[in-house]
Amino acid sequence: MTKKEKIHIMSAGANVHNTFPIAIYNISPASEVYVIAEKRIYDDSNNPKIQDSRDAIRKSIWILKELASPIAKKGVHEVIIESDMLDHIKDAIFEIYKNNPNAEYYFNVSGGTKALSIGLFMMAIWFEATPYHIDMEGTANEISIPKVHIEDFQANPNRVAILKILNRQKPSGDGNLKTLSRIKLFEKLSAEYTAVRDKNREDKTLKDGVFNSLTRDLLDWNLIDERYVEGSKKEKEYILTPDGEFTLKFVTLKGK
Repeated sequence: MTKKEKIHIMSAGANVHNTFPIAIYNISPASEVYVIAEKRIYDDSNNPKIQDSRDAIRKSIWILKELASPIAKKGVHEVIIESDMLDHIKDAIFEIYKNNPNAEYYFNVSGGTKALSIGLFMMAIWFEATPYHIDMEGTANEISIPKVHIEDFQANPNRVAILKILNRQKPSGDGNLKTLSRIKLFEKLSAEYTAVRDKNREDKTLKDGVFNSLTRDLLDWNLIDERYVEGSKKEKEYILTPDGEFTLKFVTLKGK
């Protein structure tokens, strides 16, 4: 199976060369790199502070190219946009994506103007990419993007019920996680299951197929995770994720 190329798209700032090594070791390797820079950084200014800032960004981009070129086998490219308006950012990212729609994309939103960083973050959402940020201490952090619309989640009350059941579990293990075996979760959900599609049928018990569909949705939305129970190669358990915990808090508050 052919491995997908990994493309990093970075907002141009005075430290873009410093964030790149951290990103490739902590977020993902890079087969290709794009730096999005505004046209004005190459214009000279009579304001010493603005000129110093622009000089620093230019230098950082130059160092990045020297640093990343031996690592990113498909090259390091600088993309100059007219300004940091969203339309210009969208056009630039679309052109990159059009040339390689099957790659995995990573958006570094650590530097540049706020408008540029926000614009790249929005593009990460559009293209289902991974946005990340390198903080002042050099720590890389992926930025979690919600994968579910609240209306879709709440359309079936049994999805909410599953999160509530998992949330009631006592945290355990090294990760202090709230977990429950598939057997126990099925058993507990059966006790409070609500038939949604065919409310008039006589048999309103929870079926395996329905349970699998409910958990598959929650897994796809990253609201729960699954793994094999320790010591077993067959029995699985489900885990409440941070996104799942936050979603449950939100819908609970919204419902008050």
